[in-house]
Amino acid sequence: MARLIRTEKEIEGRYEDVWLVVEEDPLDQWPDGPLEVVGQPAPRQDGLQRATGRAVYTADIELPGMLHTAVLRSPHAHARITSFDASAALDAPGVRAVLEPGSIPQLAGEANYQGQSMAAVAADSYAQARAGLARLRVEFEQLEPTLDAEEAVAQKRIHGEPRTYERGDVSQGFAEADIVVEATYRTQSVLHNSLESHQSVCDWEGDQLVVYISTQYVWGVRSEVAESLGLPEDKVRVVCNYMGEGSARRTTPATTRTSPPSSRDARAGR
Repeated sequence: MARLIRTEKEIEGRYEDVWLVVEEDPLDQWPDGPLEVVGQPAPRQDGLQRATGRAVYTADIELPGMLHTAVLRSPHAHARITSFDASAALDAPGVRAVLEPGSIPQLAGEANYQGQSMAAVAADSYAQARAGLARLRVEFEQLEPTLDAEEAVAQKRIHGEPRTYERGDVSQGFAEADIVVEATYRTQSVLHNSLESHQSVCDWEGDQLVVYISTQYVWGVRSEVAESLGLPEDKVRVVCNYMGEGSARRTTPATTRTSPPSSRDARAGR
């Protein structure tokens, strides 16, 4: 025997009634006594690997010929690089390359916040990359920082491009509301620290770029990396092995930019 059920469907704030035909399928009563799943302890499947150190995180990945990267970050809230000399860094042991300010979109010539990435040194080991970074000769011109959020938006001194999301008909909602209250609300910045640091390892396998990264958003990372490099999405593969922590901080794509493989080196570092 079939039943006709009325339900309500909501899409982006718009509601409509939907009628469904449901075939009768009476549920069998649960048997008496303890159940196999409900009410029973659920052991964590990867608990042993994590507790014993056998879990492989992004930082544990070591590929043949892999380069390691150290990043020069702005020590000032707002500053412009007026002089940059990488010759001493390039002569340092193990250093393979230096990316100068402005050479890629992720490295700014003018910093809009303290800690913004401005240059990078690639070397055979992370210690050598750090040593090469220390040999960079950099001079900054400190500028007046922008301290008001609305002014920063007006001057486009914000971190990344703004994104908008719309749901429902706001104008209709205000027009039909009995009372409209307008106010401005401000809150402090909230920044949580993950148990695992942010990093990635990139590897060219033929014409496909494989990105190892700690993320909850593998498809979003793939799309953004492909767009940034001008690659088809099926030429980018994103792999997340174990992740130290999520809490939404690992859901936003963080573009990793590297160059297509050359005959000298088909590996890209982290």
